Amino acid sequence: MTGVTRPPKKTALDHGRRTTIDFESETVCRILDAAESIFAENCYAGTRMDEIAAVAGVNKATIYYHIGGKEKLYDVVLTRHFTHFANRLERELADCADPVEGLRGVVRIHAEEFIRNNNAPRTIAHELAGGSRRITPELVAAYARIHGVTARFVAEGMASGRLRPVNPAVLQVVLAGSLLVNTINAPFRSQLAATLDPGQPPMPTLPDMAAFLEDVVIAALTTMP
Repeated sequence: MTGVTRPPKKTALDHGRRTTIDFESETVCRILDAAESIFAENCYAGTRMDEIAAVAGVNKATIYYHIGGKEKLYDVVLTRHFTHFANRLERELADCADPVEGLRGVVRIHAEEFIRNNNAPRTIAHELAGGSRRITPELVAAYARIHGVTARFVAEGMASGRLRPVNPAVLQVVLAGSLLVNTINAPFRSQLAATLDPGQPPMPTLPDMAAFLEDVVIAALTTMP
């Protein structure tokens, strides 16, 4: 009814903490962005909540209230990344009817996301190197959606005769893994480049690697008409 002032919706609490995370909250976004950058730099074991709070400009109690402890915060950071990634892949490639162009889109979106934010790939690399001990079923489900986009185009390409037979899991590792490694080893490549003779080709950038994957790997799977 017009003119009626409604009482503010109360936030459900559990032991003084929110039961849901408000991802639209500016405070929550600052906390997650700060946590993502510090987890990327220091890995899970080397990250302290005090440091995250300082970078986010909040106190630790605010983090616990909005999200929870370090383990929960870590899980939310990774889940946010995988979910965003999966959403973008599914949204932008939903209407793609050409399996070869679809795989090129998979490469392009991976590269664009890693260029936009290299913190998540670095955190993922820490986690994988540590044995994936903190990967939850929710994270696996989110990544399964990412893998599913590649698998869809592989299946459609083989069914139409556009692609040679290939295990989609192998292709996903080659495409995503190559771009992930290229993202996280950028500082090493810079050091290596300084030792090379001036006449040698430069170290590959992420767009260089994406172009290589499109032109060599995907082209190799494309059957001749």
